[in-house]
Amino acid sequence: MKKILFIPLISALTLLAQVDTAKIIKGDLASTQAFTGTLTYNEKSRLASESDGKITHIDFDEGDFVKKGHVLLKIDSQILDANIASTQASIKEVRFSLEKAKMDFKRYEALLKKASISQQKYDEFYFQKMQEEQKLSALESSLEALKIAKDKKSLRAPFSGYITKRNVNLGEWLKQGSEVATLINPEKIDILVALSPTYINHIKTGKVIPVQINQKTYQAKIIATLLEGDEKTRTFPLKLRLLKTKDRFFDGMSVQLQLQNTQVTDRLLVPRDAVIKRFGKDVVFIKKENKAMMIPVVILGYQGTQVAVSADALSEGDEVIIKGNERIRPNQELKP
Repeated sequence: MKKILFIPLISALTLLAQVDTAKIIKGDLASTQAFTGTLTYNEKSRLASESDGKITHIDFDEGDFVKKGHVLLKIDSQILDANIASTQASIKEVRFSLEKAKMDFKRYEALLKKASISQQKYDEFYFQKMQEEQKLSALESSLEALKIAKDKKSLRAPFSGYITKRNVNLGEWLKQGSEVATLINPEKIDILVALSPTYINHIKTGKVIPVQINQKTYQAKIIATLLEGDEKTRTFPLKLRLLKTKDRFFDGMSVQLQLQNTQVTDRLLVPRDAVIKRFGKDVVFIKKENKAMMIPVVILGYQGTQVAVSADALSEGDEVIIKGNERIRPNQELKP
């Protein structure tokens, strides 16, 4: 009995691979990396007393918003007030004496021209007038100093902002330099990010970038890379300024942002799905005369769904396979 060998017939169409393709384009690509920064208030002042004395008045509390120039507290100034009143009275007295000395000097000046008095007598009245003028000048300077000291008995807000800490109570005795309160300016909010040296050259000051705070997007302006770094971590702080917003924040909050690492220009760009691993290398398949041609590539960077690649055998406009490339073999025929 003859054996009949059955050979399955394979249609030519079953050998054709069905794939999706995309055109290779040229363009620029910037590689970015995520960073976490820290929010901090740029203008944060620990207000201190400029004078000694007992607190007689307080007009602020923690959490209050105060305007620039607002009187936060007053210190007892009774002795200063008495000295100011006494000096003002002395000034009036000296002004009367000076006015009389000027009148006397004017008369003796006229007599000297007529040779009715001696030069010595004239000089006596001249120096008397000068002494009164110096007395007045000294008293006016003393009064000005007393007024400055009186002004220092009141502590005013140097800028508009929020009180975050209060260190004093009514009736306490303050010493010069004693810390009274902490005031922050909500209009000047900075973000500090620790960067490795490889990123510094790619930072463009003045550029506005999006940042994330509590899953909400804000805009921040890159101010500068500060020159003083951390010796232990070998990082350098990047400073950004949050653009004006009505939202309120807390000092030390976490901020997420993306910063550019590298920039490639006028490079071949392909979709991410086009690049696969074969034989431990990065490759792409292009469609050439309805066949799959495998080409090794060097990846230059990623951005979104695009990859910048380099390969001598690739050209702008080539059809790169983006779907079905995992199953195909080099030189396999492709379905038209």
